[in-house]
Order: sequence, then C-alpha cells, then structure tokens
Amino acid sequence: MAGSLDLERALTEGRRAFEPGLLAAAHRGVLYVDEVNLLGDHLVDLLLDAAAMGTNHVEREGVSVRHAARFQLVGTMTPRRASCARSCSTALG
Repeated sequence: MAGSLDLERALTEGRRAFEPGLLAAAHRGVLYVDEVNLLGDHLVDLLLDAAAMGTNHVEREGVSVRHAARFQLVGTMTPRRASCARSCSTALG
C-alpha cells in the first residue's frame, strides 16, 4: 500500500530503488477501500494520515522517500463483521 523496495533492481543492479504503492497510484484520484474496518489499525492510520497530509513518507532499508498522495478516500464497512479502529471510527463517524 505505502510502497516497497524494488527487489529486482536491488538484486540485478545492486541499487536501492523505491517501488511506489497504492497511495502513489491514487494521487489525484479516488482511493476506494471496501470493508475498511477489516484492515489493521496501522493500515487505517497510514491511509488516514496520507489522506489528511497529502503526502506519503516511506522508509525502508536505508531508502527514504516522500511523495505526493493527494486523493479522495472512500471507504465502506459492515459493522457486523468487525469493529473499526478507533482512528477509523473517529474519522468516519
């Protein structure tokens, strides 16, 4: 979701390279998350932070990348299946 290291480039070229994730792909668009209440608390926090700040900051294995992540977050949930994380229920009501 946040991004990762491009392992192929790391192994073939010996360089650390960032591979953008869903937050980068959603930039200037809509990010739809079905059953947001089934996500772990850390993922919900990541989504809400990126949506609020308009940026995503990723640090992996000595690589630090900050990129734009301005998107509209749309989420659905079925409360009967699981409760939403505290940050999720505060943000979504």
